Amino acid sequence: MNDDTSHASLTLETLLPTDAPDGPRKPGRPKGNQSAQTRERILNAAEQLFADRGYDGASIRDVAAEAGLQVHSIGYHFGPKESLFDAVVARRAEIMTRLRRDALEDARAKAGAQAIAVEVLVHAYVEPFIKSASHGDPGWRNYAALMGRLANSPLGTEIIARHYDVTARDYIAELNRSLPGADALDVVEGFSAMVAAMLGICSATGRPERLSGRATPRDPERSFETLVRFHTAGFLALATTQ
Repeated sequence: MNDDTSHASLTLETLLPTDAPDGPRKPGRPKGNQSAQTRERILNAAEQLFADRGYDGASIRDVAAEAGLQVHSIGYHFGPKESLFDAVVARRAEIMTRLRRDALEDARAKAGAQAIAVEVLVHAYVEPFIKSASHGDPGWRNYAALMGRLANSPLGTEIIARHYDVTARDYIAELNRSLPGADALDVVEGFSAMVAAMLGICSATGRPERLSGRATPRDPERSFETLVRFHTAGFLALATTQ
């Protein structure tokens, strides 16, 4: 892949979620650092349980037990279960959004008045998620599994829309600009297929290994490059079959 398809190097380690102190401390309220650490424990526990069991399969009591806290601590920091779930998704969605928007702005700057190459757009949108899920942090792997669950559930549609649709629409608009003549709905469906493939790579179900007869999982970087080539070709085909 040439230099035009790359963007600023990812710094996931520096972008990993951390909570700032919650502002002036009220009487009886934990100190800022302690409160932030407790929130992280809750979010990490909830993320793992929601990824493993789904939204309905993980209770607030389960989260409290996994985090080693009292049940009332969950409500104190996050409110009801729906709010906790939203916070779990939002924590890393903020990082994904930042990385994707930075990559898009970089691509726009390089393209100038020209349309951005389709390969660049595919690369910029997919790379942050695949790299985050494969760089060794179990939290990101849990998040990838959770997003895979969400993508196939009614609740997930609402949550994903809330945290991801604005940036997705920006990318889809650039794809439409780069694919003159393509049907706009075809582009949206192609984008959805790309996202599903991205989640499939990160879910690590073992199915590709079973189908190919490989004994070990493929390097995610290789899978990523395959996805970029495949979906770039697919998008380009949409503009030539009208």
